[in-house]
Amino acid sequence: MHEILSSARPYMPRLKPYKPHAVALLFFALLGGLSGLLQAVRQPTNPNVKETWAVPDWSVYHVGDQRQQLAELEIWDGKKVALKVPVQVKSTWQFVGTVRKGKVFTAVIELGGETKRIQRAVAGDVLPNGEKILAVENGMLQIDANGIQQDIRLFQQEKK
Repeated sequence: MHEILSSARPYMPRLKPYKPHAVALLFFALLGGLSGLLQAVRQPTNPNVKETWAVPDWSVYHVGDQRQQLAELEIWDGKKVALKVPVQVKSTWQFVGTVRKGKVFTAVIELGGETKRIQRAVAGDVLPNGEKILAVENGMLQIDANGIQQDIRLFQQEKK
């Protein structure tokens, strides 16, 4: 300690004008520390406070005809691009799985309606909507719907 004081003595006359600033800084540091300590040890005013916030109720975003109107504007390089809207055919059946016996896969189809019957179908069978089953593989059903070939998959196939 003696060495530190002996090396600091030559600088003391230079630091004397800053003594009020150092005292004020020390005072506010002690005041802030004391305030923080008192806030930390103080009991909360109401320990039974309940969180009253709620998750916002977001409405579903609907674009409707606005998307088509925006696409038809003359701002897109002068070329109008018509959006292809897929034709929704109400299906009275749903592909729910496949079963295998030996090397032959069979599709498991849930028929619509009130009964929700389960039916098995193989390649060549005709579904209630008139679609013809072309092929059945593991997790995949290939059908011919009005001359259009469609693949219906239960899950994403792993790439090998």
